[in-house]
Amino acid sequence: MTHTVHTATASAEQADLDLLAAARRRVKQLVGLLETLPFTERTARIAREYLHEAGPARDAFDRFAQLDAAEQQQQLRAWQKAAS
Repeated sequence: MTHTVHTATASAEQADLDLLAAARRRVKQLVGLLETLPFTERTARIAREYLHEAGPARDAFDRFAQLDAAEQQQQLRAWQKAAS
C-alpha cells in the first residue's frame, strides 16, 4: 500500500515537471514571436495559451521550489530518465 502512495506521489511529481517543461517551451516560443513585428493572430493566440497555463505552471513551480535541493535533483533525474 505504501508503494502505491509513493507511485501516486511520483506520478504527481512527474506531472509537475512535465507541466514546467511545457511552460518553458511555450515561453521560449512566445519570446521568439514577441521579438518580431508586427504581431500576428498566432502571437496573440500563443500569448493567451501561455497565460491560461500560467496558474497551473506557477503552482507546480511553487511545489517544486518547496523541496530541498536533494529532492529536487532526485525528481529531475527520475523525470529525465522517464523522458528518455
